[in-house]
Amino acid sequence: MKRADRKTTILMVLAGALVLAVCSGCGGLLLSPIYNAALLGGAVGGIIGYQSGETAAGALLGAGILGAGELVKQTDQLAKGEQPKDCGCKGQEKVVVEITNSNGSITPVELRKKGCVYTGPKGEQYQQLPTEEQLRPVYGF
Repeated sequence: MKRADRKTTILMVLAGALVLAVCSGCGGLLLSPIYNAALLGGAVGGIIGYQSGETAAGALLGAGILGAGELVKQTDQLAKGEQPKDCGCKGQEKVVVEITNSNGSITPVELRKKGCVYTGPKGEQYQQLPTEEQLRPVYGF
């Protein structure tokens, strides 16, 4: 590979990594930890591969190794019943689920989301956003 091509490849990998790092997190793109690990591995592998003249091979190898490592880590966590540490925004947000009652009226139920857990007005907790059917027995009529 020509020297100019290697420099271009490295600059593209680093620019992509910078853009994704700045855009990820709350309010931006919510990237999977597997993609983040693969991106980091690709950048590191590309830099190491540049030293031996095999930038593309180094980037692919690094992305594959770190991406697979993160996948195995998350699989182990799920097998143990643990919740992922980062499920999106770290701040607290409010979500409203509207319940249609038997008489046609609508009851809004405001839930607080913190991490991966949704908490209802009565303190009950849900591991994912509850459906209207799940909330109707508690808040509807």
